[in-house]
Amino acid sequence: MGYYNEEGNPKYLLDREFILRLFSTNTTIALNRFKEFNEKVTHDQCLDDYVKKRLTDDEARKIIKGLLGATEIAQVKGLPREPRNNILQQVKRIDGISQRQIARILGVSPNLVFKA
Repeated sequence: MGYYNEEGNPKYLLDREFILRLFSTNTTIALNRFKEFNEKVTHDQCLDDYVKKRLTDDEARKIIKGLLGATEIAQVKGLPREPRNNILQQVKRIDGISQRQIARILGVSPNLVFKA
């Protein structure tokens, strides 16, 4: 790593001294503190990749059917605006489902899902 040693990195790409001065004016102390800080094990997840599991259409369809109760999926697009939008809002809260997927499964336009 370029902060640990001065070799191998073009000077214009890395201002090693600027970062190390944040830890101490003494280069040896700064380097030790930087290593300690940089290599500290934390449980932060802010930079970790988090891949949200996307539901398959079949999985999403089953969950939607459960939300609809007696109403069939094919009936949703023919409902009056308010009940249809209430259903769309509920469906949009399902984790792992996209708005395009909702539109495809319910047979409505993606714009209708977006506006609900």
